[in-house]
Amino acid sequence: MYESFGSVQKTIDAACVRFSSTENIEAVAKSCGMRGAMLRNKLNPDQTHKLTVSELIRITKATNNHDIINSAILEIGLVAVRLPKAGDSKPLTLSAMSVSADLGDINRHILEAESDRRLTRHKKDAITAKAQSAVRELVFLMSDVENRCGGAGPFVSMCVDAVMNGLPIPGM
Repeated sequence: MYESFGSVQKTIDAACVRFSSTENIEAVAKSCGMRGAMLRNKLNPDQTHKLTVSELIRITKATNNHDIINSAILEIGLVAVRLPKAGDSKPLTLSAMSVSADLGDINRHILEAESDRRLTRHKKDAITAKAQSAVRELVFLMSDVENRCGGAGPFVSMCVDAVMNGLPIPGM
């Protein structure tokens, strides 16, 4: 009958602390029509005031920092990725290389954590940030491939991009 929400709040509280340490709270509060002290209180896990959904959306839009929203969504078993805007495409090879670079960084962090036999909060945050970046790049890549493959013209365009960006051609 009763379900404890302790773990959910701890995850969101940790995201609020990270947000507070990386953002200029006074500037964010001012841009969202709040007092700095009130926003600090709402981001402080030891205070009773908590962010409302509309406040969370406003500060996320003002800062482009999705950490708190991502933490809340992750608690319900979902992952959020901002969809690419029209014109945000880049060469497919560059997208694939970005994913590979992010995965390499994740592997490095995990190997370091295993050799130290502990996973610090800083390391956990770095792994999470790289994983979110890799997922975002994969979504961009999927979206770009879908948009380019609507007919013969987009397919030819995709092939030209691949060749011009260093795809090896057999026999050449």
